[in-house]
Amino acid sequence: MSVSDPLGGVKASDSVSLDPMQIITVDDIEFEPYIDETGKVPPGAAMKFLMDPERINPAYKEEAGNAVAISRFDPNYVAPSHWHPSDTIYIIKSGEFHVQGEGCYLPGDFRWVQGGTAYGSEMAGPEGCEFYLISLGPFDVIMPEDQEPPNGYWHEILGAEEDA
Repeated sequence: MSVSDPLGGVKASDSVSLDPMQIITVDDIEFEPYIDETGKVPPGAAMKFLMDPERINPAYKEEAGNAVAISRFDPNYVAPSHWHPSDTIYIIKSGEFHVQGEGCYLPGDFRWVQGGTAYGSEMAGPEGCEFYLISLGPFDVIMPEDQEPPNGYWHEILGAEEDA
């Protein structure tokens, strides 16, 4: 038995167990606007969580922490520089996904970012974009001006100027 959460993911508690394997029909899950409590991320991004980070891992009886979602950016959307606490994988589904200092990712491209590394703005192309986002541990969006990224900034790692 499973319980759907408002974001469309599957949640479990001590009284509810998830089947060890299950089909998640992606098209049946609605996109929800990304809500940023800090007010630093502008509207224009939406997510559909396919796996909720709060689901209980039955082997360990604690929250799994990792998240799997599809993110969608409106045309020409710009998200500010930020970082995630865990390694994050992006697989581009459609459109152009630009990252300051890295270049343009296209459908089928795979992007990996080491947890704790702040990177430049993310930008959608003129048609918008969609991508799978896979967090390999606890998921959060952290602004570098709010909390220093443990692994530094993209421009320091790449040896580039910040406005490059």
